[in-house]
Amino acid sequence: MYSTNLTDSQWEVIQLYLPVQRKRRYSLRAVVNATLYVLKTGCQWRMLPLDFPPYQLVYYYFRSWTVSGRWQGLNQQLNRLYRLLEGRQSSPSVAIVDSQSVKNSERGISGTGFDGHKRIKGRKRHLAVDTLGLILAVSLTAANLHDSKAAFGLFEILAEQGYQRLETILADSAYRGSLQNWSKEKLGWKVEIATAVKGYQNGFEITPQRWKVERTISWLQWSRRLAKDYEANTNSAVAFVLLSNINRIRMKF
Repeated sequence: MYSTNLTDSQWEVIQLYLPVQRKRRYSLRAVVNATLYVLKTGCQWRMLPLDFPPYQLVYYYFRSWTVSGRWQGLNQQLNRLYRLLEGRQSSPSVAIVDSQSVKNSERGISGTGFDGHKRIKGRKRHLAVDTLGLILAVSLTAANLHDSKAAFGLFEILAEQGYQRLETILADSAYRGSLQNWSKEKLGWKVEIATAVKGYQNGFEITPQRWKVERTISWLQWSRRLAKDYEANTNSAVAFVLLSNINRIRMKF
């Protein structure tokens, strides 16, 4: 029994959104447990303990659910359920965006760049979260791509989620510019920029709600698989970020 394993009550909720109807040699619960173990410990697939299903099978499900969008769908459904349990409406009206540059592993990684501001060579995770810190959407780019340019793709992914009440995006000054007009005209979302204020440390005032995306970024470090970007495929890297959110949400059940 590992601390990453789903409890009975957690599995009762998660299985509602997985294809558990047909009989299998290895249960999907064991597959999900193994995937969460990889996420938390950061181990290689082939280093999974032998009491899990064969690593080839676990990776097969991880990869096929990544391609089919099942991880993204599960994340969205659990976000909605979590918000309802917190007394909120299932759809947020405000989202908060920011990015995190992360180093990549030494080999097998494509689509990387150098972030001159953070002095990091690797990739950049672009996140949109709600006011509870739940990850609504995530995209991945080379670290040298400016946030204002990468945000177009992130906003399109967020729009696909179908959050009907969403109307305001909170962001820092890196998102200022054509993105604001494009977002308002195409998506109907107002992008509010946090501005520098004289007299505060480092020139910035702590803006209500804006700090919550930074907290979510720090939560990602609880998962060792996300300490670096080890994924050769960007879709897999995105899936692990979504899994980190799923892993945190399931503690509610």
